[in-house]
Amino acid sequence: GEEYPEVLGSILGALRAIVNVIGMTKMTPPIRDLLPRLTPILRNRHEKVQENCIDLVGRIADRGAEFVSAKEWMRICFELLEMLKAHKKAIRRAAVSTFGYIARAIGPQDVLHTLLNNLKVQDRQMRVCTTVAVAIVAETCGPFTVLPAVMNEYRVPELNIQNGVLKALSFMFEYIGEMGKDYIYAVSPLLEDALVDRDPVHRQTACATVKHLALGVAGLGCDDALIHLLNHVWPNIFEESPHVIQAVLDAVQGLMVALGPNMILQYNLQGLYHPARKVREIFWKVFNILYIYNADALVMGYPRIEDEGENTYARTTMELFI
Repeated sequence: GEEYPEVLGSILGALRAIVNVIGMTKMTPPIRDLLPRLTPILRNRHEKVQENCIDLVGRIADRGAEFVSAKEWMRICFELLEMLKAHKKAIRRAAVSTFGYIARAIGPQDVLHTLLNNLKVQDRQMRVCTTVAVAIVAETCGPFTVLPAVMNEYRVPELNIQNGVLKALSFMFEYIGEMGKDYIYAVSPLLEDALVDRDPVHRQTACATVKHLALGVAGLGCDDALIHLLNHVWPNIFEESPHVIQAVLDAVQGLMVALGPNMILQYNLQGLYHPARKVREIFWKVFNILYIYNADALVMGYPRIEDEGENTYARTTMELFI
């Protein structure tokens, strides 16, 4: 009930330190009485109070969730949504990781429902934090608990929601790494749809997702799905917008790691000597990326050209090897 926010923040910090030391079971007042008192404090707008309070709630959610009813955790979830608007990054980050702890404690379904509803809001920062929270829930509870609901949400014909879903998938594949191999075939049709969407932000976010997906499943035998995605990513290399083209080139680089540079080279050769300068520029840009990272591996992929008098184009060592 302290009225000065500086002092209240310090008190909460001290409580957190005490809980850390003596553990959840021996804490007095007991956790089940302490947490309902903290819920209203989460509404406090002072940064120090918010940060310390959310750290304390997160610690309890991590270590002592069973002392508190699921209803109370859901109440806290709703309060935490407001925290995603905070100006201070530490508060937003703590809020997002707390969602993960709560999801692990009470199961992902209810938490996920709350988060997916939050994708409808206008405030961009809030949506981005929500997508990170969805990805963290996927990481803590297993992606199979989250993917069906998230992919179903993509059916809603609204830009913000669809972009949020794509961003959540992007963060999710970034976090789960090689577990992505179990889910790549499930999300391919969705990414395919996003990569041919008229809205450039859809394509940009889908390309970011393809990048993380490709880097996660590199070397795990998902080449067929990745080539399929590359076929949809490739036409976007003529984009004008700097953000979109950057995302597309990132996706191509991710696919270069997963599929090998020679696969990208085969797509690339067709445009290197195109009559239009705009076309040549981007194709040479991609070729330079390949050359910088994988000059040695490209030797295998260059086309065979007849020798011309002085100039010998045969790669004898390679032909011997073959």
